[in-house]
Amino acid sequence: MGRKKKKRSNSLEEMHPDWVISKEIQINGRNVVVGTELSITDERGRFKFLQHVQTPTAEWIDVIGGPTGTRMSRSFRSERVKRVHWKNKMRECSKS
Repeated sequence: MGRKKKKRSNSLEEMHPDWVISKEIQINGRNVVVGTELSITDERGRFKFLQHVQTPTAEWIDVIGGPTGTRMSRSFRSERVKRVHWKNKMRECSKS
């Protein structure tokens, strides 16, 4: 008989019960939901919003995107959002 596998926790809520994770936020007077495109101060390209994370000591947004032709997962403070785009026109990453 084999060993019992340990139950793994994959969600941030289970790993950090004091974190508040939300899928929508209001930035610059605009409602931002998953998939809304943002421009970040001092960063090139557009980023798609994924989630907003709030801890007792810090707060940030998780996004995906970047300069044309790249897709990176990044995190920024919500104060760094320069613009919430009205139309989503992010270019697709080309596979080479």
